[in-house]
Amino acid sequence: MDSSVLIKECNDFLDCLSNFGKKLKDFDSKKEDSVNAVSETLENNLKILENFREKMELQGFDTPYIGVGRLKGGEDDDIYEIINYSSYLRRMVDEKKGALERVKYAIVSHKIAIGNIQEDMGNKKILAHLSYDGSYKELLSKIPPFFIKSYKRILSVFETEGKGILSSITLSLVILENGKRKFKRIKIEEEDYEGYIKKTFGDAIITSIKKNYSKNKLLNDQYVKKILSLAYLSACSDEIIEKIDETLKETLSDEERCIVKKYRMICSDFKSSDCESGVIDVRAMEEIKLRKMNLKNDLEDRGLYKNGKPLKKLKESLEMEDEILENISLEVPLKILSKDLLTYYLKKSADERTRSNQFPSILVTPSPAHLNWLAVENIAPKKILDLKFLLEKELPKYEIPIKNLGGVSLYLLYDWNVVESFEFEKTEIEEILKLMAAINDVKELLKDKIDIKKFEKYSKIKKDKTKNFLNALGKL
Repeated sequence: MDSSVLIKECNDFLDCLSNFGKKLKDFDSKKEDSVNAVSETLENNLKILENFREKMELQGFDTPYIGVGRLKGGEDDDIYEIINYSSYLRRMVDEKKGALERVKYAIVSHKIAIGNIQEDMGNKKILAHLSYDGSYKELLSKIPPFFIKSYKRILSVFETEGKGILSSITLSLVILENGKRKFKRIKIEEEDYEGYIKKTFGDAIITSIKKNYSKNKLLNDQYVKKILSLAYLSACSDEIIEKIDETLKETLSDEERCIVKKYRMICSDFKSSDCESGVIDVRAMEEIKLRKMNLKNDLEDRGLYKNGKPLKKLKESLEMEDEILENISLEVPLKILSKDLLTYYLKKSADERTRSNQFPSILVTPSPAHLNWLAVENIAPKKILDLKFLLEKELPKYEIPIKNLGGVSLYLLYDWNVVESFEFEKTEIEEILKLMAAINDVKELLKDKIDIKKFEKYSKIKKDKTKNFLNALGKL
């Protein structure tokens, strides 16, 4: 198929999906028929989109510059023709890149929608804010200007800053073994390496330490990151605005709110569009200077500026308002995202996470350093997940089921109220606790991480059952 025909067919199909998100605003996730119908539509769309992507990649849409090169003319008469052809090639490159980008955003949006619709714990509120037609930049342009900074900061929580995440530590040690000194090199994943050495080897001399960093990001796929960040921010925009209004009323006095409102109304006549992307049209510079001067004069006439600068009360009020806008527009979506991500990791086994579309391409088992940003009220998500991932790794050795280990971790660190708030069944958790309590190696593994007394009653239950069983045998 000719590339121009492929691009047109693809864009026509995507254009038909432009209102799909609006239809999901009233989606009833409690009706099985609705869930099945929407899931089927999304899966059919996804197959079509993935077929478009495959065809585009086969035709080199992902590497559109290959083969273009530089065109050189031997005669002056050729220059005009070369310029025209180069312009045509650039236009084709842009069309190919744009079409493929749009398809990728649409594919990611459909996958996330399927994952959240088909999971009981999925966030149904973000469904209406996904870019089903791939017009991600159009959605981004519609959010309030002060959301942009929050959007970028949400993106950054999925990134690895600096030199990366501390993944392991390589240590060279001199230890005592059978009364003799012995050189040993080990690699551990625990940040408290001194505690690990003391616990494992007793007295030892550390001769060298090498910290190993991983550049793995919590979420690698740029398309997933952007779609998720924008969807969560947009989905809670009403809650953000409401909380901002409440906080401003609590923080600023009536007088301060009044002068800020007055300032905003005066400034609304000054168009920020006069200066775009940091580049000022030289032809409009004099006009812009005049507009700025008139603005300052107007502000001084209204008693908000003096000698070309804002009054102290106005300046402080604006700074406080900016801080509130910035903090709340980040705090609200991160709170919801944190709860969803914690629930996802608690409820799903490692194998289930590899197949889930709720958070496509996210790390199956992240390190604690990847989760520093998680914030859930009254609990410590990083500590909970650290314990859960440890149990996932260790319990299969003893043939203990790994289902519901999220609930086990919550109980071992908190109480039954917290366990049940995440909709885990108490009876199922207790069955696992009984199995764990019977294994001394498991208790030894956890003694520094939890209150080991939480195991005691389950150990007693196990011992009583064994005693009754032996008594019954003795009567035979």
